Amino acid sequence: MNQLAERMWIAALSMSPGHLVDKFLDRLEELRGAMALVEIDRLARNEVRTRVLFD
Repeated sequence: MNQLAERMWIAALSMSPGHLVDKFLDRLEELRGAMALVEIDRLARNEVRTRVLFD
């Protein structure tokens, strides 16, 4: 794991600051999308449970 982190650090150092920021923002967008999907799934499950309970 330490070797992977070290290789990632070296790769990051070789990138321009603008590219690093772009990569970081891309990753945040991916995470936000993943979190939104998790939230949608949770809400859908709650809706199904509610319907089962009240039908």
